[in-house]
Amino acid sequence: MDSLRSYMESILALSLKDAKIYFFKGPVITLGLLMPFFLWLAFVIGNRTTAGSISALISITVFFTASAVTPIVIPWETRQRSLEMLLAGPVTVEMIVLGESIASSLLGILISLVLVGIGFLFGMEANLLILVPSLVIASFCYSFLGLIFSSIPSDVPADAIMLASAVRLPLIFISGVFIPVSSLPTYLLGAAFLSPLTYFVDMANFSYYGVSLLPPALDAAMLIVFTLAFLYASISLNKRTMLRRL
Repeated sequence: MDSLRSYMESILALSLKDAKIYFFKGPVITLGLLMPFFLWLAFVIGNRTTAGSISALISITVFFTASAVTPIVIPWETRQRSLEMLLAGPVTVEMIVLGESIASSLLGILISLVLVGIGFLFGMEANLLILVPSLVIASFCYSFLGLIFSSIPSDVPADAIMLASAVRLPLIFISGVFIPVSSLPTYLLGAAFLSPLTYFVDMANFSYYGVSLLPPALDAAMLIVFTLAFLYASISLNKRTMLRRL
């Protein structure tokens, strides 16, 4: 019991450290907050309507924000030589991964909940029993995805950011954020259902408008599957490359 408590305290300490240091870094502000807002703004202006836009804004915000911190932490700490100090102590790769994911997920959850609250002020009500749990699952899912990008053995945060952007940007156009999945060409449907963003977008649409492409239970199940897969991949890949960083 004491060992479990010590393990959890170490993870939470790492999360607090990451939150204090990285939440206000330039890449996090730019890619996690400003980019999703301007993408959404371009969508609203281009369509000259706000119909369906709140679920789109929340979807791209949680996707970009929850995966904004995790790609840069390990490369940044490699460059600052603080990663060596962490690994010299009683800290494992699993602790580092979980600590980063909690910090990044909390950022995604908090920013998204602010948007949900703003939506309520403008009369955009949602089914919170579906929206909030799906936000939590999606935030962890996307934070683990960001940790996969951070596994490249580089001490340059821009390398991980470029890789993350190369994957995330195309996904928002095939996952139902701006164009409904049902309206996509047939040859893109397979890619759409391989995107972890598709399932949260579907749940967000159901939460706000009562319509969805898939049953919400299936969306939730797929998000959990992606979360576990990304967790396993992020730990495995970072274990493989960790020694090459020292």
